[in-house]
Amino acid sequence: MSRFLEALNKRILVIDGAMGTQLMNGGVKPEDCFDLQNLKRPELVQSIHKAYVEAGADILETNTFGANAIKLADYKSEKKVKEINIAATKLARKVVGVKGFVSGSIGPLGKLIDPLGDVTFDQAYAAFAEQAKALEEGGVDVICVETISDLQEMRAAVIAVKNETKLPVIASMTYDDVEKTIYGTPPEVAVVVLEALGVDIVSANCSTGPQGMLKVAGRLLACTKLPVMVMPNAGMPELVGDKAIYKMTARQFGAYAEKFAKLGVRIIGGCCGTTPEHIQAVKSKVLNSKPQTNQKSQIQSTKFASRTKVVEVADKPFLVGERINPTGRKIFQEEIRGGKTRIMRSEAAGQTKAKADLLDVNISTRDIVESAVMHQAVKIVQSASDLPLSIDSPSVAALEAGLKVFCGRALLNSVSGKKESLEKIIPLAKRYGAAIIALTLDEHGMPNSAADRLRIAEKIVHTAQAVGIAKGDIFVDNLVMTAGVGIQPCLEALKAIPMIKERFGVKTILGISNVSHGMPNRSKLNALYFQLALSYGLDAAIIDVGDAEVRKVLKAFKAKKAVAREELLRKFKAEVDKAKRSGKPAEKKREASVKEIKFTGYQDIKEAVIDGNLEAVEVLVKQAIEKKYDPQKVINLGLVPGMEVVGKKFSGGQYFLPQVIESAESMSAGFAICKANIPQDKVKIKGKIVLATVKGDIHDIGKNIVKMLLENHGFVVIDLGKDVAPEEIVKVAKAEKPNAIALSALLTTTMVEMGVVNDQLKAAKLDIPLLVGGAVVTKGYADRIGASYSMDAVGAVGLVKKIIKVAKK
Repeated sequence: MSRFLEALNKRILVIDGAMGTQLMNGGVKPEDCFDLQNLKRPELVQSIHKAYVEAGADILETNTFGANAIKLADYKSEKKVKEINIAATKLARKVVGVKGFVSGSIGPLGKLIDPLGDVTFDQAYAAFAEQAKALEEGGVDVICVETISDLQEMRAAVIAVKNETKLPVIASMTYDDVEKTIYGTPPEVAVVVLEALGVDIVSANCSTGPQGMLKVAGRLLACTKLPVMVMPNAGMPELVGDKAIYKMTARQFGAYAEKFAKLGVRIIGGCCGTTPEHIQAVKSKVLNSKPQTNQKSQIQSTKFASRTKVVEVADKPFLVGERINPTGRKIFQEEIRGGKTRIMRSEAAGQTKAKADLLDVNISTRDIVESAVMHQAVKIVQSASDLPLSIDSPSVAALEAGLKVFCGRALLNSVSGKKESLEKIIPLAKRYGAAIIALTLDEHGMPNSAADRLRIAEKIVHTAQAVGIAKGDIFVDNLVMTAGVGIQPCLEALKAIPMIKERFGVKTILGISNVSHGMPNRSKLNALYFQLALSYGLDAAIIDVGDAEVRKVLKAFKAKKAVAREELLRKFKAEVDKAKRSGKPAEKKREASVKEIKFTGYQDIKEAVIDGNLEAVEVLVKQAIEKKYDPQKVINLGLVPGMEVVGKKFSGGQYFLPQVIESAESMSAGFAICKANIPQDKVKIKGKIVLATVKGDIHDIGKNIVKMLLENHGFVVIDLGKDVAPEEIVKVAKAEKPNAIALSALLTTTMVEMGVVNDQLKAAKLDIPLLVGGAVVTKGYADRIGASYSMDAVGAVGLVKKIIKVAKK
């Protein structure tokens, strides 16, 4: 155990407060790049560290929040990642010495990550890995990945740090006032995913003051045995003069530190607006406090998670939906080869409605690049369902492609007892935090007896445990043979269930439908065998959850209407014998009952936009135009109304940023088709908007989403980019004469530039409505500078429409 983790077990540690605020007090502007000050003004950085140590901080964070290649590229300093991070570490170490600790700060990349953005998982991994290795070389004690809203970005960062360094990891997400990230992830989901990835401390920071963070901390502590850290803001900023000020006093902040300590939080510090005085107040309140023992039960259940939902393996049969599998399904195979997703989406939605716990994704078929198709399939399925996934493929490359793009904790299907499988797939599962299905199959082929299955299971279980995969995360599959070649092998698979559970303490799973392969009356056979397996103690089943006979079995199980095993066995044997003697041909797998994508009216397009179904939107819009529907009406009566519903769902907390982006991209595809079919002189433009992120601010994710939504609604958008000077905005406004100017800011320090823009517009006698927004911007500030305010991108579109409508009166 590291010196840092040992200290954490003995006492509550105090981590420092805001660095950016102190740098600006020292004369550094955001556009100067805070991270570069480690090289340009090391004495200033060191003096800030010293003030925090004197205030009582046990841990100093390096001044490297944005010191990754992607963010540093905005300052033409992407080649200085190593130099900056090592220099920053040495500055902190020189101040804190060997008695205290240095935490390497890694912040977000400032770009959307696949599946929601253009930055691939591998690109994100590379950026985080480069920074983490430099921090380790510099000598940090721990890495803190902080202020992350997107769980997918956190996954890439944690996997990079764990894989490329030997350092402990703190994973700190940022939650809003409804205790979720803006991507819809609650603390419970974050814990499931981050624990599986092997982080050492879970944390929350930024976005809210200590009052709101108390609730988040309570939820974290209720679902994890890991230490918990908090770094709240000093309340919310208010504008005083031309400065954004955090008004929460050190005394008020310190009072919350005492509450955090009593709750069981192990590390307490501050984020935006906190100063050495705030940290001193924290220290005074926790100095004599002993770490509270987390009362969470020692019994850890097996859990899976999607971006927004946790699914627990409980006493009831755990159901893995089998229908996203093209085996024996010609139409589905053709769709996969053609890059279509209609059946895939339908099966995902149908199995979710039928109450599957997990969805198995298997796209193996001939004439495809399986890793690329798996990547796309997982993107589609996780947009169509909120359930966690089982990534299923014989290809290691395809398994990894699926694990990379799935935002959550997955089940990996599968690893066998073969040497190559053990060597390649078990480390893969460990790296991505996945549970595993262990197939009792090895170089000797299919096992004949329960004893053979036990032998192979032992080999897999021991190998998995050796790399740190817990017993509860191992699901042994005894491999069901078709009853068509004999009943005894089917029964041996059942006999092995209690033997394996008792011997190894793992879970068991079976692909139930295999028992009826090549036979008629499959539904009845599957249901009887499922009942038999449950009587032997089966934990989970890969099964057709929508099958009527299977639903009957589940209903009886829930009602505890058990049938004697001997009676079930008699019925099963009789049904197998009946099937063999019937002379009927083998029953093919049922093809999906999928509604054809067919345009019948604008409502079809509207619903496809709401669902974020890009493929359907493209097909429907093309069909509408082929039927001579007016493209402008397709936009006004189909695309726009769909996006308006999405906006309402977003405002009501039913949709989050991922759904908004998916719907907006779908609408964009439809809009492009319509626009191409409207004569240039008849294109209806609703207005012209100048859009920019203000001077000193390099954050543009929110701005880019606003741009996409405005363009989808028929506005011409002149995007000036990020870090745009007021003079440039005024210059463009004079030349373009827009209907409105929309400004974005993420930092309290850059928010004031909005007021500067407004003043310069007035000086230039330009009467152009100003719209402002961003994470730190408030309605109060907007009112003060005479601007309109929107709290999110969806609201911005409605506000722009309203502004233009009023201006035309």
